[in-house]
Amino acid sequence: MKKKIWMRIVPLEKSNDDWDIRFWKKAGTLARFSATWQMLDEFYKMRGKNGIKRRLQRTVQNIQRI
Repeated sequence: MKKKIWMRIVPLEKSNDDWDIRFWKKAGTLARFSATWQMLDEFYKMRGKNGIKRRLQRTVQNIQRI
């Protein structure tokens, strides 16, 4: 399978989010998740935190009074 490379060059004053939105919608869920995880890896490497185990944030979904 050949890899497709998308790019767009426009002056900054003519830039908008339409192209980015179309690109990520066409890329699909797995590609968005993979790109997000890769950005997190790069962020942690820049901060010098290579050895930490990354995981998704856990949040509380339900609070019940006892």
